[in-house]
Formats: sequence, C-alpha cells, structure tokens
Amino acid sequence: MRSYKKLSLLLIGVLMITSGFACKNSTGGCSITKPPEARPVTLQYWGVWDSQAQIGPLIQAYQATHPTIKVQYRQLRYEEYENELLEAWADDRGPDIFAIPASWLKEYESRLKPMPASVKIPVQEVKGSIKKEVVTSLQEVKGYSSDDIKSRFVDVVYNNVVRDGKIYGLPYSLDTMVTFYNSKLLSAAGIAEPMKDFSELIEQTPKLTKVGQDNEIYQAAVAMGGADNIPGFLGIISNLLLQTNVNIKGNSFLPLRDDTSASNLARDLGFYTDFMRVGLSSYSWSNSLPNAFDMFAEGKLAYFFGYSYHADALRQKGTPFEWRITNFPQTPGSQGTKYYSDYWVNVVPAKSKNSDAAWNFIQSTASADLVKTYLKNTKKPTALRSLIKEQTADPELAVFASQVLTADNWYNGYDYNKAEQYFADFINDINSGKIDLNKTTDLRALVDRINQTYQSKND
Repeated sequence: MRSYKKLSLLLIGVLMITSGFACKNSTGGCSITKPPEARPVTLQYWGVWDSQAQIGPLIQAYQATHPTIKVQYRQLRYEEYENELLEAWADDRGPDIFAIPASWLKEYESRLKPMPASVKIPVQEVKGSIKKEVVTSLQEVKGYSSDDIKSRFVDVVYNNVVRDGKIYGLPYSLDTMVTFYNSKLLSAAGIAEPMKDFSELIEQTPKLTKVGQDNEIYQAAVAMGGADNIPGFLGIISNLLLQTNVNIKGNSFLPLRDDTSASNLARDLGFYTDFMRVGLSSYSWSNSLPNAFDMFAEGKLAYFFGYSYHADALRQKGTPFEWRITNFPQTPGSQGTKYYSDYWVNVVPAKSKNSDAAWNFIQSTASADLVKTYLKNTKKPTALRSLIKEQTADPELAVFASQVLTADNWYNGYDYNKAEQYFADFINDINSGKIDLNKTTDLRALVDRINQTYQSKND
C-alpha cells in the first residue's frame, strides 16, 4: 500500500514538472500556475490590401511552430483605416500588429515599439532520432540588428525602417512603379518596342495619341500631366525628381537655399504638365478623360504607369488585348537607374501588451523561408536580396524584381497624404494657368507647403 502511495506521488510530481506547472506554498495550501511566458497569446493583426486568403498561409505556417500564439487578421478599407486605428487606441482595443505605408513611418514613430534585441518565445520542435516527439520549449530568439536589415533587405528598406539605430517595421514585399503597355496599340502605330526613356516617349506620343474635334482625346499615348484622374501621379513625379537628383531627400523638402534643385523641380514639373498642353507634340492627356487605369484596361491608353497590384487587377478584370510590362523610363543623362518605391511595412504599437510575440511573428513571417510562398501566391515583388534572383526568372515578376535594388523614395515628413494633396493642387493650378513655374514665388509656395508637413503635429 505504501509503495502504491509513493508511486502515485512520484507520478504527480513528474506530471507537474513536465507540464510546466509550479507549486507554490500559501496559506491556502498548494496552487498550480503556468509560467507567464508559456501562457496562450492571441495577436490582433490589422491590414488593408492583403486579404485573409493571402495572409492566412503565413499565419498558419507561423502557428504550426508556435502553438501558444494565435494570430487573428482583420482587413479594413483604406478610407477608414487611420480613423479606426486612432479610435481603437483611444479605447485600448488596438491591434498588436498593423501595416502602414513606409511613407507614414515618421508620422507614427512615436506610437510604435521598435524591434527588441531578443525575445523569449515558446517554440514547438520535433526531437529524437529514433522515437520522435513534439517538444515545446521556451527559446530566446535574437531580433535583427540594423546591419541585418542592411544585408538582408534592399537599401530603401534600411533607409526607411532604421531610425537612430532602431528598427520600426519590416515589409513582406516591395513595390516599384513600372510601365504597362498595350502592344497592340504600339504595333498599330508602327512602334516595334516600348519606350526605354522619356525622350523616346516624346517621339512616340504623337503617333499614339488620337485627337478629335475640340482637341478631345479618344486614344491617349500616356497618362501624364494631371493629378485627379491619374492613380499614383505623385509616383510618376517622384521618379522624375529622383532621377534628376533634385534635393528632396532628408529632413526637409528642397532646402530654400538650393536654387539648382528649385530650378530642376520647376523643369520636371513643367515636363510633366506638358502632356496636358494643347498644341505641344507631347499633348496626350486631359482632365476630362476617365481614370487612367480604367482607360488602359479598355484598350484606349498605350502606356500606364503602375504597380504590381495593378497587374493583379488586370488579370482579374480580363482585357480584350495583350498587355505587357517593362521598366519605368529613365531620364536621359541621369546617372544610374532610379525607381520610385511604394510599399507597406508591418509595425508594432507601443500600447501592445504582447509586443514580444508580435515582433517575433513579424520577423519570422518576413524571413525568406516563410514569405517565399506568400510572394509566389500574391505575385508581389520581394524586398529580400536573397529572393531577387529567383523572381527575375519569373516572367510575371521579372521586371519588378529587376528594379528593387535601385528602388528609392523621398518623403520624410509627418503627413504624406497632405503632401500629396498639396502636389495635386499645385499641378491643377499649373494646368489652369494660376501658377507660373517661371516665378520663383509660385514655386516656393509649393516648397513651403510641403515643408510644413515636415513639422511634427506636436511641435
């Protein structure tokens, strides 16, 4: 009988140890608790453009080796996104992870928790050479260093997410603006190959643009010159400014003392808006035309500048013609190639109560092993150096992959959306004749307004 009791106590003790429970003395006797690190965690993850079907495989792959961490993804509409975030934080019900454009990082920096040097996370592994068993153990996982970001990701990611030596976000992909073209319209105009630079575009524009009475355009060569009906118009302008080395990068937009850059800014904006000037050989666009993407999908626009998500939209829409993709045109005389990047990063809010698990999820799913399947399924270009070669062998991703190494962007203020609106207003004022680019005072008005967005709202 005594042996039976001893055996029972021994089994109970072993069970308590192997199950990760501890016994603590108290006035009420012995209580059983679980170590805090091993308690189940549910992460709330918010995004905009990725659907549940696209993010789901990443979540499942992570959860397969992290059994105590569950991730619930919520997709919101872009129009409601910022307001939903602010309201959720005010009510202490915000997400543990959320995605934002890289151009919003400075605006949100004070609300974010940077990546920790290391985290302790329960990880599930299969151990044993003969008798295999699944073992859950608490492991210390090192976070990335700034040097890791530089070596693993393309340069623009390092320039955006590393601030004062701290890492504030990681992307799953990196998009750059490319050229979509209608090969049927080019062939009909006697053009054998798509343009490679803007000088060739100027030569081809009169051949591709068809104008009716009262200068009404019914077939356009390229969507350039306006703002309201051209998706990503600022991306086109940004490509021009980056290629011609206008001094727009840094802690201000075009320093007032930089007269050379001011002159180049006026020249680039003049070149851009010339595509809406009746009487010029570059005339190809009008504010009365429909949205440029819709016009391209209808087969009435030869060249459209867009991103990988436009390719996905065209595949889903189905077009009555063959469309292809080539690199975004370069400015003759520019040194090297520059491609404007527009991409989103996953970040962790400072208010998250599960920030270690949240960062571990972001770091794990952004690694080549897991993100590879996501990129293949979504047809998105990579931000990782190690996957570029593989993507250049994929016909649907080759052009995008060829541009990521020299991808760049410039906005470093606190309100990208407002800066974009200031540019749109300025472009519209040029086209209506309210603005004269030859007047320094008119150009400085734009520079001053953009620079206002570089002042913190808390200043």
